[in-house]
Amino acid sequence: MLLALRNRDFLRIWLIGLCGGTMRWLEVLAVSIYTLQETGSALAVALMYFARTAPTLVCAPWAGALAERWPRRVLLSSGAGLMCVTSAALALAAYSGWLTLWQVATGAVISGIVWSLEHTVRRTIARDVVDVRSVGNAISLDSSTQNATRMLGPLAGGVLFAAVGMPGAYAIGAIVYGLALAVSFTLRAPLPATASGAEPILGSLASVARYVANNRIVASVLAITVCLNFFGSPYVSMVPVIGRDVLGLDAQGIGALMAAEGGGAMAGAIILAFSVKQRYYARIFTLGAFSFVGGICWFSAAGSFTTAAAALLATGLGLGGFGAMQSAILLTYSEPHMRARVMGVLAVTIGAGPIGTLVLGAATEYLGPSLAVTVSSALGLVVFVVVVYRWPELLRPIRR
Repeated sequence: MLLALRNRDFLRIWLIGLCGGTMRWLEVLAVSIYTLQETGSALAVALMYFARTAPTLVCAPWAGALAERWPRRVLLSSGAGLMCVTSAALALAAYSGWLTLWQVATGAVISGIVWSLEHTVRRTIARDVVDVRSVGNAISLDSSTQNATRMLGPLAGGVLFAAVGMPGAYAIGAIVYGLALAVSFTLRAPLPATASGAEPILGSLASVARYVANNRIVASVLAITVCLNFFGSPYVSMVPVIGRDVLGLDAQGIGALMAAEGGGAMAGAIILAFSVKQRYYARIFTLGAFSFVGGICWFSAAGSFTTAAAALLATGLGLGGFGAMQSAILLTYSEPHMRARVMGVLAVTIGAGPIGTLVLGAATEYLGPSLAVTVSSALGLVVFVVVVYRWPELLRPIRR
């Protein structure tokens, strides 16, 4: 990890991720509470979360191809700049009293588009600028930071929403995204396009599909990712609903509850940043996924803030292992000319989350939020067993 920390470009990439991740999760909480207050509908909250995550289904397949054809520093700066302008415009609308749900949803869609590109480009850059010996540690460190934003964002979001509402949340977003934009201009590595452009983009997508199908390690990681994002990740959209309607929490309490998951994820990823060994990447990844979904199942049955927070802390620990190893495995076990495209495919598999969010939101209308989350996470655990049976190497030490 020290090799990565000595790299100034990696530190800049790390700071950009810190800014973007914090604002992403701050806005998730603020938008969820705002939507719940305006509509009183759990389905509406789920649809707003869907608006934020759905763009990955459309944009992610192209992100990896673009990352090979355009200078990555330009792509990174463009995303931060777009989010800065969007947040400033929404802040102005909120301060003027003109903010509407469709404007909030539009901002969520733009955030999802930028995330699809940023996730692919920034992780690929991180792999490009560090020594090959420290890839796993560097990605674990970056993952721990992203997980820290899952703690910092909701905490700040709960406090800000209680104090200044949506105007303050968007205004802070404009400032923080502006900082990320400024940092992106200081990157020193050239980070040029890596593809000659001879292969059409559609052909590039077909090539990466064939590559994934023939690489068992990559295919197994993507399969687990689909399952986790369909059956597990959508629970985030229900945390404000369960927090308010089941646990009786206010905005700050809901923020603290969501932060428990981020705290556990950060702790797990930090431990891995110091100690992870390459041969255990897949095992840590798989067990982390099981812990994440199992913790969600426990959370859905919680009857108090303390129990719910403990469950989300365990959920976060699993997420820390899963998230840190996910990119590390793909970047380590993919050929150099395929890395950006494989990271684009990863973002596509994360796109299973929006579909799961719609299903969970519809189920909530009939089962209630707690039971719907219980059913979803329990089904996820069953599917995990099937996936591991299909790819047993997920629990075995692997070598390059």
